[in-house]
Parts: sequence; C-alpha cells; structure tokens
Amino acid sequence: MKSKMNLFAEASPLGFSRFAFAAVAFAALTLCGSVSFAEDDVFAEQEAIDKEKIAIEEEAQKRLDELNKRAEAAKAKAAAQTGVKAEHKHMDPKVPPITKGTLGMKGKTSKSSLASKLANPSAPVMALQSFLDVKQNGGSASGAHRASFQYEFQPAIPFPTKRGNVIFRPAIPIQFGEPYVNAAGTIDTAVAFGNISLDTLYGKTLKDGLMIMGGFNTLFPSNSKPELRADWAIGPEAVLGYASPKTGNVFGMLGQFTWSLPTRAEGQSVALQYFYAVNVGDGWQIAAQPVMTYSRESKVLRFPLGIGLVKVAALGHKNFPVKLGVQVWAYTPPPDASGPEWTIRFTIAPVVKLPWKK
Repeated sequence: MKSKMNLFAEASPLGFSRFAFAAVAFAALTLCGSVSFAEDDVFAEQEAIDKEKIAIEEEAQKRLDELNKRAEAAKAKAAAQTGVKAEHKHMDPKVPPITKGTLGMKGKTSKSSLASKLANPSAPVMALQSFLDVKQNGGSASGAHRASFQYEFQPAIPFPTKRGNVIFRPAIPIQFGEPYVNAAGTIDTAVAFGNISLDTLYGKTLKDGLMIMGGFNTLFPSNSKPELRADWAIGPEAVLGYASPKTGNVFGMLGQFTWSLPTRAEGQSVALQYFYAVNVGDGWQIAAQPVMTYSRESKVLRFPLGIGLVKVAALGHKNFPVKLGVQVWAYTPPPDASGPEWTIRFTIAPVVKLPWKK
C-alpha cells in the first residue's frame, strides 16, 4: 500500500504538469478561436454596413439627378414660353436672337416684330435678300411665249443716324433664258449678267407710323448681253407709307423717275412699287411688293397684281433669323412684242447684326 502511494506521489508532479499544459493550450486555442471568430463577425457586419451605405448613396444620387432633370425641363418650358433659348451660351453673339420684346412691339412676339421691320424700307435692319423669279412671258412676236428665270441679290445695308437712316440697296441680277427681240424681229434668249441698280434712301418712320424717305436711283449698263444692256440712268425716288404701331402692318409705295444718259427726248421711265404686309401671327404675313413700270419711249405700261406669303423663322440652335417668302404677280396681257404675263418670286433673306453698330 505504501509502495503504491509513494509511486503515485512520485508520478503526480509529471502528470499535473502535463494536465496543466494541456489545459492552458486548450484555453489559448479556445480564446484565439473565439477572437478570430469575433473578428470575422465584425468584418462581415462592417461590410454589410458599407454595402447598405453605398446603396443609400446611390439611391440619393438617383433622386437628385431626377430632380435636376425636372428643374431643367421646367426651365426650358418657361424659356420656350417667353421665346428665349434656355442655353444662351450657344447663341451666336453676332446674330440678333429672336426674343420677345427685343425688337420693339408690345404684345407681339419678336418674330412678328422682325417681320414688320423687314417689310418697312426705312427700318435699320440688315437683310441679305435673294430673289428667284420664275417668269412666263408672252407677246405678239414669234416665240414670245416662253419661260425665263432671274436670280437677284439685293442686300439692305442701313446706316442709322440720330435723325434717320441712310439705306443702300444694290440689286445684282443674273438672267437665264431672258427674251429679247433680235434683228430679224423674232424672239431670242440669253443667259447674261444683268444691269445693276442702286437705291440710295434717307428717312425714317415717325412715332405715329408715318413713313417718309427720299433719295435717288442709279442704273448701271452692266449687262453682258449687248441687246439687253441698258443706258446709264439716274433720277429721284421717294417712299411714302404707314407702319401701324399697334398691329405692325405695313403699307406704302416707292416711286422712281429716271433719265437715260446721254439724255434722249423720250428716254424717261417711271417705276412704282406698292408694298403691303399684314401680320397674321407668329412671324407669318400676307405680303407682296410687285413693281409697275412705264416707259415713255415704248409707251408700255406694265401693272401687276401681287399676293404672297411670308414667314420669319429662327433656324438652328443659334436662333438664326431668316425671312422666307413666295409671291405671285399677274400682269395684263403684254401689248408689245414681248413681256411678262406672270411671275412667281421666291425670297430668302438672312438677317445679320450691323457690324458698325455697337
């Protein structure tokens, strides 16, 4: 019995040491494992929080973008109602924008205002007018019944002053199939550079709408076809009309009297251009400007009746103002060898800012 107790007493320190080491190792492993598991749980929880935060931020950004889109749409709609583009930075500063009230007509859009100014020969508006005339000719001569065409470039170049406006209107024509009577007395045609004319006028429209202008007209013998070449001619011209301050409608007449140079006994001619423009809204007009002519030498009077339709439009994202139109002129039957029976005139006139006006 004693020997067994002694043996247990001798063996117990080693057994206790092993037991203690195993207990400490197990505790350490358990503690480390629990810490590692705890760290894993914290990281997983933080990752979930981060994902939720990103989702919330993305949703908030989407809502902000949607609100910005709605605000831009409301701004563009309000700008469209007042005739002003929402993005002014894209507009060409050298071209007058079409905006409400900028061209001086109460209660009217600027398109109608600009249309009225373009119909008024005394207004200081620079328009690069181009005309294409399609004419049906007739007369007593053989071969007189045929069509002809003419392109004419006639810019309006105004110089505003304190008391009125000086306006130059050169007319540069190019003729296609223009009829003329040859030496045999029959009708022949030509493609030619036409006779250039220049209108020089000074005047203005008064506050009550009365339009008064005076000046002179010059004709240059520049036609490339000798049979169609005119004489030098010069003479006075005047404009009398009315531009309604309320409606913007324009009515008037331009008259010219010219003498041929060198002077001849009957080398005088008269030209009368009556013009009218009635606004029908949004830049649309019923308008025409036919020209009546009388030659004292040939004793021929040509008096057309004219009607037409005009539209002032804003083209492109820069709101570039352009006048577009078409007219029909009907003449009485030509009493001589050749003359026009009717004319269709197409008009395009870009409007530009005066480069010499601040």
